[in-house]
Amino acid sequence: MRVAYLLTQSTGGPVDLTVGLALALARRVDAPDVVIVGPEPVTSAGDATPLWRRAQASTKTDVRGMRSVRAALAAARPDLVHAQDRRAGLVATTVARLGVPVVTTYHGLPDGASRLFVQAGPWAERLEPGALAVLGGDAVVGRLADVTVAPSEAMARFLRGRLHLPARRVRHIANGIAPLPAHAVRDSAQRFVHVGTFSPQKDALGLVTAFAEVARTRPGITLALAGDGPERAVAQERVRALGVEDQVDFLGYRTDIPAVLARADAFVLASLSENLPLALLEAMSAGLACVASTVGGVSEILRPGQGLLVPPGEPGALRAALARLADEPGLAPALGAAAAARVRDAFTLDRCADAHLRLYRDVVAR
Repeated sequence: MRVAYLLTQSTGGPVDLTVGLALALARRVDAPDVVIVGPEPVTSAGDATPLWRRAQASTKTDVRGMRSVRAALAAARPDLVHAQDRRAGLVATTVARLGVPVVTTYHGLPDGASRLFVQAGPWAERLEPGALAVLGGDAVVGRLADVTVAPSEAMARFLRGRLHLPARRVRHIANGIAPLPAHAVRDSAQRFVHVGTFSPQKDALGLVTAFAEVARTRPGITLALAGDGPERAVAQERVRALGVEDQVDFLGYRTDIPAVLARADAFVLASLSENLPLALLEAMSAGLACVASTVGGVSEILRPGQGLLVPPGEPGALRAALARLADEPGLAPALGAAAAARVRDAFTLDRCADAHLRLYRDVVAR
């Protein structure tokens, strides 16, 4: 059996997961042959050059790019295509049409639709028009694909209940990572870190505002933010306005995330919408004390006693959690050790690869 992973983006969580999963399967003697079709992956998940086949569709209207993707997939002669981002799912189900099964992974909601994942309510509650159109396209792709993988149980419920995908076409497979070496953190957290895009869903503006209020009376604590995106400049301006430039460092997009995490004591994820975030899993595996908002599948990963969970969009709760880690001796190391054990028990890349391999065999056999 040969599996072709299809990507139309070069960075981000879908790329990290795809490269990690492809490399994990490529190392197994009993696994299918794997190739990755798409733009060159930029990731800290490993070097996938031997598996990579260049093809790029930069937009949904990039006809030439769509043709290049279809040609690259046809040349790979796969028995199954696994589309790993939103545009890749559209290409695999409506453009490529290779006559082989298609699996997609639904990594997250579009910007403007996060409220659907945060709270209950009618279908169009506080949805931006563009987000509604994207979700409509997602529902179509989900019906055309043989199976849609939901990395969290929360996302599986969303796909069945909100996008109305048939239950038989939704499979929950938790994300997995190659655990990082756990390192000792300070008795009281001094160095906080955030990894993620600067998009409205990640609420980096809320994070830097909460941190600034905590930092005013704790001059020894710092915050590093790794990533890039549309709200980075706004976040930098807010940091300047709040007068904490000396305590906040904007690192830009990084492919050495393990090294970034190794310099921190605590990890913060203040998102308004998440699925099953790889960045949180990596931080937990590195032994960092984690603060995360209770959205999507976050509470499926991080349980009480393994980190501090806060309601999304509530700055007071976020401030209190940051202050507690900075002030309470022994809390950060205890939470970090429990978090690292949790990842090694339930969210390894090998477990994720096992589940995907079972899925591929099931789908091809059908």
